[in-house]
Amino acid sequence: MTFNKHSLYSMALGLTLGLISSNASADPVDDFIYQRLRVFGIGKYETLPVNNAPDYQARIELGRKLFMDPNLSGNKNISCLTCHTPMTGLSDGRALSQTEDGQRVLRRNANSLYNVGDPQNKFMFWDGRVHYSPAKKIFTTPEPAFNGENPVAKEITSVMQSALSAQSIFPIVNSDEMRGRRGDNEIANAKTDLEAWDLIVKRLTNDKNSKYIDLFKRAYPTVEKVNIGHVGEAMGVFMRESFQSNGSPFNRYAAGDTTALNAQQKRGLQVFMSSNCIACHSGPTLGNNSFFASVGVPFYGAKPFAQDKGRAEVTNEKFRTYFFKTPSLINVGLSAPYMHNGAFKTLRDVINHYNDIETSITTFDIGNRRNEFPVEVEVLNSPADLGALRASIQAGFLLSGLELGTRSLDDLEAFLKEGLTDPKWDPKNFNGASPF
Repeated sequence: MTFNKHSLYSMALGLTLGLISSNASADPVDDFIYQRLRVFGIGKYETLPVNNAPDYQARIELGRKLFMDPNLSGNKNISCLTCHTPMTGLSDGRALSQTEDGQRVLRRNANSLYNVGDPQNKFMFWDGRVHYSPAKKIFTTPEPAFNGENPVAKEITSVMQSALSAQSIFPIVNSDEMRGRRGDNEIANAKTDLEAWDLIVKRLTNDKNSKYIDLFKRAYPTVEKVNIGHVGEAMGVFMRESFQSNGSPFNRYAAGDTTALNAQQKRGLQVFMSSNCIACHSGPTLGNNSFFASVGVPFYGAKPFAQDKGRAEVTNEKFRTYFFKTPSLINVGLSAPYMHNGAFKTLRDVINHYNDIETSITTFDIGNRRNEFPVEVEVLNSPADLGALRASIQAGFLLSGLELGTRSLDDLEAFLKEGLTDPKWDPKNFNGASPF
C-alpha cells in the first residue's frame, strides 16, 4: 500500500478521534467517520414533510404539467423536462446546453435538480443570480421589478415563496433557452420580460387550455387573476416535492446504518474527508448552496469565446472571477458531464483534475469531443489565460494537488459513483416508469 501525507493524516486523526469518542461503535473506522461527519453537520437527511392540503396537492399537479409542457416555450418546441430529464441525472447530459433551436450552445449546462427544493437552497443557477432571503422575503434576480423590499411587481413576487420558484420562470424568457428569437413568435417579440411572462400566462389560460384554468382554480382557490408568479410557485412546489433524494448508501450510512457503505466506499469517504473535499461539499446534501469558488475549471466555449466569469458577473466583484456555486454531490454519478461547462466527461476525470490541477489545466484539450457540439468550440489556454485561472483559485491545497495514490483515487471514485447514488433515481431501476 502506498502512503502519502493525506492518508497518514487520516490515520492519525482517526486514532485521536477514536480515543475521545464518547459513543464508540464496534468498528473504529465507522467511529472515525461519524465523528468527522458530525463536525461538518452531516447526519440523517430529512426530506420535507408531506403537505396534504388540497390546494397544495393541486399545485404539485399543476407544476408537474407545466414542467412537461412545451407551451411554456416561445416556439412550443421544448419544455423544462427537455433539459432536466431523469435519464440524465435531472440535467441534459450535455457539456454545454444547446439553444432551443438546437443550432448553438449556451455558456453552461443545466444544473441537476436533486433536492433542489431543500430549504437551504437560497441561490439558483451556477452563478447564483437568483437569490431569495426567507427572513426578509426579498428577491435578488435579473429582473429589477422583482427586487428589493418594495418590488414594482409585488403582485408576482408575493406569490413566490422560494428562490426555486423564481428561478423556474427565467429560462422561459431567455431567448436562447426557451423563448426563441425575435420574429419567431409573440413571446419572443415582447419588449420586456414582464410582457413576455404575461403572454405566457395568457397562452396557458385561454379557452383552449381549460385543463389549466381548472388546475389554477384548485391550486389557488382565492386568486382572481393568475400571473407568472403562480406559474413559478407551482413549478417550484412540484420540483421541491418530486425531486427529493435521501436513499443513497451514503444517506443511509449517515443516518446510522453502518452496513450501507461497503469497505471500499468507506475508504473513499475517508479520502473525501481527509482531502478536504468535505470542506466545500458539506451538509447533508454534500453541497454548500451559498458557497462560490474557483476550482480551476478549464476555459472553453463556442467561437468566438468570451470568458465566463461566473459569480463576478453578478456581483461585479473582481475577486469572484471564475467563481461558481458548489453543487450537491448526491447522485453525482448520474449527472455527467461535470463542472459548469462539462469540461470533464467522467468522475475519474474530475478526481484527476483535483489531484493535479496544474497538469489538468495546461493539457486540457477539447479536440476529441468536438462532435458533441453543433458549433465549433475553442479552448483559451494562453499563458495569460492560465495565469488568470491559477490566480482565481484561493484554496492553496488545490493548487498544490491532492497527491493521492491509485488506490485512494479508486476508493474515492467508488464512493462518489456508487455510494452517493440513490437507487430510486438510477435509470437502471426505472422499469419503464417515471420516478416522478
